[in-house]
Amino acid sequence: MRRHTSDFIINDYNLIQTKKDWEKTLKLISIEPKIAIDLEANSLYEYPGEICLIQLSIRGYDFVLDPLAKFSFSELGEILANDKIIKIFHASEYDLRMLWNQYKWRVVNLFDTMWAGKLLGFKQLGLVSLLKTFLNVQHDKKYQKSNWKKRPLSQQQLSYAYRDSHYLIPLSEVMQRELENKGLWEEAQEIFNDFANDIITEETEQKLFHFFTTFKSKNLPEKNFIILKELYFYREELGKTLHIQPNKLISNKTLVKIARQVPETIEELNQIIGTNSISNMVNKQELLKIISLSKDSNEPTLTYSENHPYIKNRSLVLMHWRREKSIERNIESDAILPKNKISLLSLHGPKTIAELEKLKILGPVRLKMYGEEIIDLIEKADDFSERNTQ
Repeated sequence: MRRHTSDFIINDYNLIQTKKDWEKTLKLISIEPKIAIDLEANSLYEYPGEICLIQLSIRGYDFVLDPLAKFSFSELGEILANDKIIKIFHASEYDLRMLWNQYKWRVVNLFDTMWAGKLLGFKQLGLVSLLKTFLNVQHDKKYQKSNWKKRPLSQQQLSYAYRDSHYLIPLSEVMQRELENKGLWEEAQEIFNDFANDIITEETEQKLFHFFTTFKSKNLPEKNFIILKELYFYREELGKTLHIQPNKLISNKTLVKIARQVPETIEELNQIIGTNSISNMVNKQELLKIISLSKDSNEPTLTYSENHPYIKNRSLVLMHWRREKSIERNIESDAILPKNKISLLSLHGPKTIAELEKLKILGPVRLKMYGEEIIDLIEKADDFSERNTQ
């Protein structure tokens, strides 16, 4: 297919701010087997943040897409979901979450250069470091903390932005060869795509997981923990509505104190140490209402709690195994298994390989690599728990 290249500059950024320019861009990127992608958002300045630029690079061309120019570029979502096109990111977690939260776009066939670096055993995993190591390229992150929502953007900002995606295709190709040479390519592909899928879970499940990982160590009685959960969800939604970091409305420490003491009146609430720091934008009567409803809730036991002895012991054993395995392989421990998978394994406690496979916590590569060890470790942890509860 003949490329329509006359409209764009080779090896420099092309700012896309109109539907017409986007349609021309689409003709180029839609026939490419690989697209490098990066985002710039304003999360440092506004909660929960908004995607302000999308950088797209193909071989020879770099595009800076401006979502704030208010034209439709929905076709990009289709490209991201196309399993025939490789999408290359660096440290993709934040970008994948932003794309899902803002546009409900799923990324399929991912290559993440940071995760490739982890699996290869590198300790310095920033883009600057990897570019220097693999391509001998100097890359400056001077404008990383810019307010990307502010218009107009300077030429220096735009030049910085496009360079974040410009080198990702050659970087990924060098890293892929290294992974293949070390017999790690299949494992890497599973990690990339597992990671992309794990980002896109049911939103309530995501919120619950974040809540539990934030507050699991607070040792609250079950009813108080339910109150804390509802206060936390209220704070999160209020933060999104007001575009303010939730922790700046009510701190985590204050939330825990309120949930522990269960005030019934404004006077009781105000007597709790730390509540004087609650933002004026928080309706204290609403807090009391949430507490009252949660207190009388018939919500079932929070079985997710890692303080349950069986779950806790499984988690301790699996975390120790993960640490030992990372030392053995000389790679970071989350490249063995991320914490969310350890939590799920601890929660479900599969007894056989068939049960483990059915849970789909591990893909086929890591199921083969680690499955038998994990089943054996869970069995030992449960034997220990049973002996200590008799």
